[in-house]
Amino acid sequence: MAWFRAGWGAGLWLVAAAGAVAQAPPPYSDTAGTVFDILRTDDPSALQCLDPMGQAARQIWDKRVDGEPVVQAFVFMARYVDGTNIEIAVNPEFETAAKALTEARRFAFSLGQLPTTLRQGIERFSIHQGNKSFHAGTGQIVVYAGMADHRASYAHLEESLFHEAVHASWDEPYRLSAEWQAAQQADGRFLTGYGAENPDREDLAETALFAFAILHHPDRFPPVDTADTVAAVPNRIAFIKTLLPPDQPLQFQVAEAMGCLSG
Repeated sequence: MAWFRAGWGAGLWLVAAAGAVAQAPPPYSDTAGTVFDILRTDDPSALQCLDPMGQAARQIWDKRVDGEPVVQAFVFMARYVDGTNIEIAVNPEFETAAKALTEARRFAFSLGQLPTTLRQGIERFSIHQGNKSFHAGTGQIVVYAGMADHRASYAHLEESLFHEAVHASWDEPYRLSAEWQAAQQADGRFLTGYGAENPDREDLAETALFAFAILHHPDRFPPVDTADTVAAVPNRIAFIKTLLPPDQPLQFQVAEAMGCLSG
């Protein structure tokens, strides 16, 4: 699993290769602390419907207890027009199905704003109360409503979900691939301090958001930051370009969209 952590040490960063090689410090601390509005709340969503499926037992990791308890979650199925589907499990601490639906709906819409290739790897999306940072593993994302409110307060909720979706969908096939590691070596530095501290676990998710902005929303990324990003990680941007080609649509059909129980 992975999570956001703010802050990084000053000075030169060291990378273990044949030996320790000094490199320039990353231009950013972490993507969680930036204020770039790359995915916007009024961007279109592929969400088709959100079907309530009742309550059912779900085992969900919870940072607040440092464990993975089984809860009788309120369960919803988010269905998208491109044929992707995500189960959304809401902690019963939200008390009523109506409150759980409100929480599930806001995230289901934002998940529909992600590129299909990132959404299709998410099998379950779980929601707790609280202010812990988001975290994700292969196929799963866990968020906390209070932290989501905080991220939304500076227009960064969608960007946070993008980061976690990279973990859920791309980490397993790409973060330790020979191609990605070759791009890291060729660049010789990191984009964020958080990625530098966690090169195997966080560098792909940290880099992907800014690469996405440059490739698909250059008008939403300041020119000076575009220049800093391209100068720092050109080979990693080229790698991500193969996953999110700028000449192809971000939303594409992966299966026939399923019918909605809710109409």
